[in-house]
Amino acid sequence: MVESALRTQRPSALGRAERTTSLRPASGGSAVWVYTYVVVQLLSQLALLVESLAGARVFIRSAALGTSLLFLVLAPGRTRNWGIERALWLGALVIETLAMFNPLGGSALSVIAHWSFNLAVMAPLLWVGRLDIPRGTVARVLLLLWGFHTLGSILGVLQVYFPGQFEPSFTSLTERGHLMIQLSSGEWMLRPAGLTDTPGGAGMNGLYAALFGSGVVLVRPFRFARAAGSISICLGLMCIYLSQVRSALVMLIVCFIVLTLLLSISGRATRATTFALLVGIAALGVFYLALRVGGQMMSTRVSSLVATDPGTVYYANRGRMLEYTFSELLPRYPLGAGLGHWGMINAYFGAPEQEIGAEIQIAGWLLDGGLPLVFAYMAAVLAAILYTCRVSLLPGHDEAIWASVIAAYSVGALALCFSYPLFMSSAGLEFWLVNALVMQEVPLRPRAS
Repeated sequence: MVESALRTQRPSALGRAERTTSLRPASGGSAVWVYTYVVVQLLSQLALLVESLAGARVFIRSAALGTSLLFLVLAPGRTRNWGIERALWLGALVIETLAMFNPLGGSALSVIAHWSFNLAVMAPLLWVGRLDIPRGTVARVLLLLWGFHTLGSILGVLQVYFPGQFEPSFTSLTERGHLMIQLSSGEWMLRPAGLTDTPGGAGMNGLYAALFGSGVVLVRPFRFARAAGSISICLGLMCIYLSQVRSALVMLIVCFIVLTLLLSISGRATRATTFALLVGIAALGVFYLALRVGGQMMSTRVSSLVATDPGTVYYANRGRMLEYTFSELLPRYPLGAGLGHWGMINAYFGAPEQEIGAEIQIAGWLLDGGLPLVFAYMAAVLAAILYTCRVSLLPGHDEAIWASVIAAYSVGALALCFSYPLFMSSAGLEFWLVNALVMQEVPLRPRAS
């Protein structure tokens, strides 16, 4: 169904793109804002690993969000290239704003914090939209993220091969039981964290290393890129297997399928076939390599994904939460329960008696603004994905292949909303950042003057 929709749309999308797309030259200072934000985000993540800074964890975690809000004020110019994507985004923001006045909402401080968090996550669509993004910015940003997450994957693998030697300090952990894994040697250890401060965080490092490494293999932006990209794909897969984070593995599979599909539809069938073979060989080879150290526990966790049909697997894990969302929460809060009721916002700024559990993004949207927000935010996300898919169909541009990688990542992120509150995290901010960059670097409509 997705393939047929894209095929139906391709002629008109490409026709418009050929007439109106003008990739800007590689020079220009506007991209400095983007690079600055990415560096702040990565440095903040690294700062969380410094034990002496443990007392400032809340501030450090807020640095990327605060920078996004600051750029919303400081970035020069005005937002251009308005389209259905930003219009739907604005609709979701309006509903979030109205939800601040819901009498069922949490404390005043938690409501303001919740709204500010959402604004920070969504803000890149506005402040990136003011910038003249030069050609190659998307590629450079993804390469920077690729390098960071590849290093995280290397560290994650080392943490498993040498338990206890490369682990960060987990000073905030109160419960470790469900975060432990058993290796083939019989030794128990915390799930590898990679370059994060969370047990199992190496799984997300691995996901991004493998996905962005795929772009490196396909575009070949530097010498020996194929080899470097292939190694990062293997390291990423190894990290996901060893960390036993099944949601990261499922998301990566979705991303690989979408990426292969987009390459095929855009006329890059040879690259699609080569890429599919590379991924298939890597997935099998790395699994057996990881099995030697990960042992039976790893094998059982991974094989549980295919032990029965996908619907049963999902229901046994996060499906019950989705059912609870529509069978319990929806009848009680069709227009939402207001802001400040769930997640870390409630933990930091709210009160325990005001907490309403929401462990998946769909439940979070429903609690915040009811069905109107669920539909508005989902529509904004789908519109952004569709735009990036259209860019991925352009012939001849390396930007189109990078757009394919971002589109694949975005589809995987949308799928993750059914098992994780993605848009109440820095990952949600990253989603809007990379999609906004594609919209600015490769406009499919004339820019507003």
